[in-house]
Amino acid sequence: MAFANTSTGRAASPRRVLELRKPISGMSAAISRIVAFILFASAWEFGARAADSILIPTFTETLRALYETTLVTGEIWPALWISNVPLIIGFVVSVAISVPLGLAMARWKVIDQMLSPVTALALALPIAPLIPVVLVALGMGQAPKVVIIVLFSWVFITTNVRAGTRRVDRSLVEMARSFGASERQVWFRILIPGAIPAVFAGLRIGLGRAFAGMVIVELIMLPVGIGALLLDYRGDFKAGLLYATTILVVIEAVVLAVAMQALERHLIRWK
Repeated sequence: MAFANTSTGRAASPRRVLELRKPISGMSAAISRIVAFILFASAWEFGARAADSILIPTFTETLRALYETTLVTGEIWPALWISNVPLIIGFVVSVAISVPLGLAMARWKVIDQMLSPVTALALALPIAPLIPVVLVALGMGQAPKVVIIVLFSWVFITTNVRAGTRRVDRSLVEMARSFGASERQVWFRILIPGAIPAVFAGLRIGLGRAFAGMVIVELIMLPVGIGALLLDYRGDFKAGLLYATTILVVIEAVVLAVAMQALERHLIRWK
């Protein structure tokens, strides 16, 4: 099938047509996002003005508050650092525990039978009621926050890694075994490469859950960092600063998710 090239009168190949369409589709997506943002900001601005409430700032007031808390006073940055330290530690601990655990559950049936009830219970059990128990057991400090973040995230990473490893074609493992491959070669040549997409899917979900755990534990039991700022702004009826801080937390979560996707694309380009 050929496509006419109006500039030269010759037929353009399908590959050339697809290459020309890529920038156009990318530009259309960017324009759509900009239009959606403008509509959202306009609806927020006029809706807040119509409500005329001290508890609902306008979009422009929120932007001014965001500028103030990030560039004028800078009080948001120490709070973010205090909150992100246990987030980083807890997420790293979750990955170190969950990825090997998911691989082992997928590979060995005995381990899977032993731990499947635990993962099922962890998926069904709400974590928020466990926060007071962890605080009573570990006290007030970094340790309970790290433990709670691990509780929020580990099971989602484990289940995704387990499911992804099980989706690897078993015939590849059997063929490798028939050619004398060792257990180590099976792991590093077949199972782990085949499970990497699922591992990153679990890491993205686990990171989102860890971030949610960080915010929840600070708002419920340990009002430090971002949680302390949010509670202070709410108590002082500083709605603009409250909304601005919330937006900044959302921006951080989006940046972390995008960074994780970029890392995934870089490491597994064959996907």
